[in-house]
Amino acid sequence: MFTLKLNDPKILNNTIGTISEFISDATFNITNEGLKLVAMDPANISMVILTLLPSAFTEYQVNEPSKITINLDGFRQALRRVRAGESITLTHSTNKLNITITGSSTKRFSIPLLEDEEVERKIPELDFKVKIEMDSKEFRDFVDDASIVSEAVGLKAAENLLILTAGDTGRKVDIELAKGSPALVSMNIKEPASSIYSVEYLKKMSKAASFADSVKVNFSSEYPLRLDFKALNQAQMSFILAPRIENK
Repeated sequence: MFTLKLNDPKILNNTIGTISEFISDATFNITNEGLKLVAMDPANISMVILTLLPSAFTEYQVNEPSKITINLDGFRQALRRVRAGESITLTHSTNKLNITITGSSTKRFSIPLLEDEEVERKIPELDFKVKIEMDSKEFRDFVDDASIVSEAVGLKAAENLLILTAGDTGRKVDIELAKGSPALVSMNIKEPASSIYSVEYLKKMSKAASFADSVKVNFSSEYPLRLDFKALNQAQMSFILAPRIENK
């Protein structure tokens, strides 16, 4: 059983909203270390990893570790009923997630729990040749730029330079980000690398920029991409995306 309270549910709204772009039902593990989720989208193209830290909550009390599976649409509908200045409290009863919204009145919603996933998702260990940390809003803009001309975006890194390319000779966009740019936090390129990824998935992932100041972009040639969005002392949301294999 647990009691989790938020005076400002924005971080919960944003993270749950982003997760719901990938899956309809979510299994959360609630322990003294935080609220955690690891899930694959139905197409097995992407993985989403979420940790909401205890420090993100006004009150975080976990009597014993809990594992709950809920429908995200029902959860989001309840979260939308929270108005500015109201607090939200999550508690767990035998078969339900209870949501209490407290303001000028007290509203209580209950969401039935679903059967837990039998398969435990393991986060793969990946060795990346390119590790770049940059402004998350800039990254989201780059993805939006690419979406204008193509369904895929190529990432290429070499000699202190990141290049994003989308489209063909007819409609094309090229974006260059050089080491020293104010949009960059850090750039570590062990060896040149290039890979292609789905713009549709990247647009969904980049919505995490709504709560994170920076994003770590990690990739290698024709290798999965990992994105890490972090809100200091509140949450980390990571994504792993399989590369697109283009016909040559």
